[in-house]
Amino acid sequence: MSKVTVCIIGPGLEEKGGIATASRYLALIYKKLGCKVVWFVPRNINFKFLESCQLIHVQGPLRLFDSLKLIMLKNARKILTLHGWVLDEARVSVFTSYGVREKLKSLLVYVQITMNWIIHRFILIPYVYDYVTAVSYATAKKNSVRALVIPNSIICNNVNFLESHSKFFSNKVIFITYVSIGGGKMLVVPRLVRLINLLNKRLEDGGINKHVILHIHGKDVPSSIIASISKIRYVKFMGYVNDYSERLKEAALFLAGYTFPELGYAVLEAMCMGVPVAKFTENPELEEIIDGFNGILALSDEEIN
Repeated sequence: MSKVTVCIIGPGLEEKGGIATASRYLALIYKKLGCKVVWFVPRNINFKFLESCQLIHVQGPLRLFDSLKLIMLKNARKILTLHGWVLDEARVSVFTSYGVREKLKSLLVYVQITMNWIIHRFILIPYVYDYVTAVSYATAKKNSVRALVIPNSIICNNVNFLESHSKFFSNKVIFITYVSIGGGKMLVVPRLVRLINLLNKRLEDGGINKHVILHIHGKDVPSSIIASISKIRYVKFMGYVNDYSERLKEAALFLAGYTFPELGYAVLEAMCMGVPVAKFTENPELEEIIDGFNGILALSDEEIN
């Protein structure tokens, strides 16, 4: 029996970030299921080879020109996976752009993305794609689509729970978080800053010789946001780093500011490294984290403090 050929259309193998990581794990899962996996980036889709695919799995909305190639393929099953909030992310890019030229460019991109997404919602998703999946219920809801929710998954390696905990006894305690336009995570930065300020004030008022510093990692964060973060006391923007897992070893806590229950890869990697995780929630029963067992869940800032 010949192997099923699965064609994944997503970020390049050399790219970084959550979508690229999710796509690589997806390829690994297909291979473990005995499938042959072929990888394409959207700008380099080989239509002739796509004809040999039994399953085509697309990581996010394609441009209309590339989508037309899928329309002409009758025999392959087609899956669209949504990793982020399509229009919300484009809108945030407009609001956070700096200067007239950059803002006009972001606005033009927003118009293009909006038109493309309208075509997806009312034509491509109902009539071309066989299935739509999303990494969280919030992602499906924000995109106004009915989708099968498949949360992110990860394979943990090199977990060392016996590592020294001297980082907790230093007078400088590091919290870490990850933000991006994807999934609205960048929108929680003001909440995290308020939380760190509140925690440090309580330490100071209690006469405790410690202070908490929040290290914010992130990819594709607008320069205006970075400039604002850089002025805040006890907060440092670290950008996107290749040794993120090593940086996690310095952290006493991973702090997630969003409330939707599904976890991003930065959180999952923290858990793999044995770093405690604290996040906000609206309904603890829906969470992948169990309060007091594999993390801390809070309904408000005061609960984490």
